[in-house]
Amino acid sequence: MKTQNNYIPSTLPTHQISCTRLTDQTIVCKSPDQMKEIYTALGEERELALLFLDIRNFTAAMEIRSSYEVIYMIRKLFVLFNRSITAAGGRIIETNGDSIYAVFGLDTNLRKAVQSSVDAAYALLRDVDVFNASYAQPYFNLSYEVGIGVHHGKVVVGQYDLANKEQMTVMGLPVNIASRLQGETKGLNNNLIISESTYDLLTEPKDAEIRTVQLKGVSAAMNVMLMGNTFHPKNHIDDMDLNYYLGISG
Repeated sequence: MKTQNNYIPSTLPTHQISCTRLTDQTIVCKSPDQMKEIYTALGEERELALLFLDIRNFTAAMEIRSSYEVIYMIRKLFVLFNRSITAAGGRIIETNGDSIYAVFGLDTNLRKAVQSSVDAAYALLRDVDVFNASYAQPYFNLSYEVGIGVHHGKVVVGQYDLANKEQMTVMGLPVNIASRLQGETKGLNNNLIISESTYDLLTEPKDAEIRTVQLKGVSAAMNVMLMGNTFHPKNHIDDMDLNYYLGISG
C-alpha cells in the first residue's frame, strides 16, 4: 500500500511564493525577489525595433567569380553596413553568411528606435548603390542587391558567455516576424518591407503601398508596407547560402 508523507513547515511564509515542479518528487518554491533575480539573469524584457538584411545575387556571382573574391566583397559590404547601423544608433546582434540581424532602442525610446531603424534601412540601401557603382560593377562586373525587413515588439534581451566572450542575445516572436518580413521581400518584389504597426510609429513616414501577407509560423495575417524599390529583373533570383564558403575562407 502506497503511503504519503505530508510535510508541514514550522514557519509559514508571510509573503507570496512561486512554486515550480522539477520532478514528480521535487517542488521548488521561491519568493518574488528570488524569482526576479532568476528572470533578470535570463534576460530583460524590452521593446525594440528589429532589422534583418539579406544580400542577394550570390548565385550569379559564384558562377563568374571565385568564392574568395565574392567573400571579400561581402566583408567590404559588411564594414559599410556596420558603419551605417551604428551611426543610426543600432547594434548588430548576429551575422550569418550573407545576412545581418540588428536591433535599435537599447538606449532610447521606441518611437525614436523605429525611426532610426528605417533611417538605417535607407542608409543600407544607399551603401549598396555606392558599393556597386564604385567597386562591384567597375572591377567585377557585378551588381548586388539586398532585402530588408523591419518590425518591432517586446523581446528578451540577455547576455551569455561564449568562449569566454560575452555576447548579447535578443529573442522573441517579433524577431521571427522581422526575419519573415525580410523573406517576403522576394515574393513581394520590394527591397524594404516593414510591418504596418511599425509604420504607424514612424515620426517621418513616407508614402507606401500596403499589402496583406500570411507569414510562416504566425497565425494571423499581417499588413505590411512596401517602403523600398523593386529588384532588377536580372537580379531577382534565388540566393545561395554562403556559410560553407565563409567557413573554408577562415
